[in-house]
Formats: sequence, C-alpha cells, structure tokens
Amino acid sequence: MSDDVDDYVEKSVRRRVGIAALKKLRRMVDADAAVEHAKARWACRLAWGFAIAALLALLWLGLRSFR
Repeated sequence: MSDDVDDYVEKSVRRRVGIAALKKLRRMVDADAAVEHAKARWACRLAWGFAIAALLALLWLGLRSFR
C-alpha cells in the first residue's frame, strides 16, 4: 500500500512540476514574442522615417536645381 501511495505522490509531484515548468516556459516565450513585436514596430517606424527623409531630400534637390 505504501508503494502505491508513494508512486501516486511521485507522479503527482512530477505532473505538478512539469506543468509549472511549461507555464514558466510559456511566459518566457510570450515575453520574447512581445520584445520581437516591439522591435518590429520600431523597425517599421524607422523605415518610414528614412523613406520620408529620402523623399524630402530628393524633393529639395529637385527644387534646388530649378533655381
């Protein structure tokens, strides 16, 4: 009987520890995904900023050549 209880307790502990480890891993993955999403937003903003700056530079050069 003691062996049955010990096996049950051991399986319960392993299951509980496994579930906790998976939850922790999931939180880590979610945090990493949030960081990557923030980096992608900044990259998009920078790309738009550089594109607008390049367009303005070309417009300025074009208008300057007419004078």
